[in-house]
Amino acid sequence: MKTPNKNIRRKILKIIHDSNASHIGTSFSSVEILNAVFKSVDIEKIKKGSNDRDRIILSKGHGTAALYSVMNHHELLSDEILDTYFQNNSLLAGHVSHHVPFVEHSTGALGHGLPVGLGISIGLSSKKILRRVFVILGDAELQEGSNWEAIMLAGYKKIKNLIIFVDYNKLSQTGKLDDFCSLEPIKEKFESFNFDVIEVDGHNENEIISAIKKSECSKKPIVVICNTIKGKGVSFMENNVLWHYRSPQGEDFEKAVQELKD
Repeated sequence: MKTPNKNIRRKILKIIHDSNASHIGTSFSSVEILNAVFKSVDIEKIKKGSNDRDRIILSKGHGTAALYSVMNHHELLSDEILDTYFQNNSLLAGHVSHHVPFVEHSTGALGHGLPVGLGISIGLSSKKILRRVFVILGDAELQEGSNWEAIMLAGYKKIKNLIIFVDYNKLSQTGKLDDFCSLEPIKEKFESFNFDVIEVDGHNENEIISAIKKSECSKKPIVVICNTIKGKGVSFMENNVLWHYRSPQGEDFEKAVQELKD
């Protein structure tokens, strides 16, 4: 039987290769986070568009190939539509779009997903809808002030139905975070904003799912710091900032195909 993670990565590799698109590194780093989140929600309620559904927002919208491939894995997006990714006249653009069925919010302008997710969390609570909002952030995205404004308010109001995942691969589009604006000490920062903090291996789905279950008892907003590797799954892409923009073609593509075989 195919392992889900390699299967999803093969989908990502194919659609990025076929469209000559970019952002494979950031897509690979978030596979397990996204898959664990979708495993933890009621997919049927999402399909029905029920008000009584959990909401999922990928704030790092340039990781769209990962989101759409995970949605395909959970039968929220057909193979036929996925194969049009980033092609002319496709519904699937290079950043996340709410025009795609079952996508909650368009993202890609970094720093916008969390404030919207917080607003949804507050709205659900005001209507006494006991559902959660899952927001996946890029780590470099946390250099945006709008995120910290949302974090400050969420902590102050103890918005317990909000759960944030930080894809902490420690690389931005051009280099190491620590060379520009370090997030450390990231755990203590979130704790000072009145968040419960859980740290996990961001490529271990069981750890992430366990964190999600554990967080259900929290009386505060939650952040799961997911320690990840940019480009995870293909050795020559791992921790290599060049694969933020580079598209796998030719020999690189063939090597990646070989590494992602079962």
